[in-house]
Amino acid sequence: MENMNVLWFVGSLAFLAGILCGALVYHLLSGSKSRNGKLENQLDELQQEFKEYQERVGDHFTTSAHLVNKLTDTYRDVHEHLANGAEGLCKDEEVRNRLGDSLLSSNALLSGKVHKRRNERTPPLEQPKDYAPKSSPDEQGALAEEYGFSSEPAKEASVDK
Repeated sequence: MENMNVLWFVGSLAFLAGILCGALVYHLLSGSKSRNGKLENQLDELQQEFKEYQERVGDHFTTSAHLVNKLTDTYRDVHEHLANGAEGLCKDEEVRNRLGDSLLSSNALLSGKVHKRRNERTPPLEQPKDYAPKSSPDEQGALAEEYGFSSEPAKEASVDK
């Protein structure tokens, strides 16, 4: 009977040790799952904040574009008003032509269209060149390696000591 009691005691002890080991393993494994869950929740929150930020940026640029278009239209209206006023109110023909031409040319730059001028005294605008024009074909251009350098060696100044 004594052997039986020892056997039951060892069996009970092994059973309790197994339960404790199982609980410990479960706690360790579930702890990492809860940390992963927290990290997943943080990731979801950050993704939601990022989507909201993208929407706000898109709304900002849409509103900015609308306001710039509105400003451009208002600017165009002011130019048209000034041009009409200059045409109707100025008595001097020379002043009226000068004002009208300057207003029309600035309005043409604004709208991207070239208006026909009433008098063609000023030459039409041409695109700027990205090089210096030559006066003769034999002349060196501004992009030549020798441009701006004289062919004579530089004279060194002597310093008296």
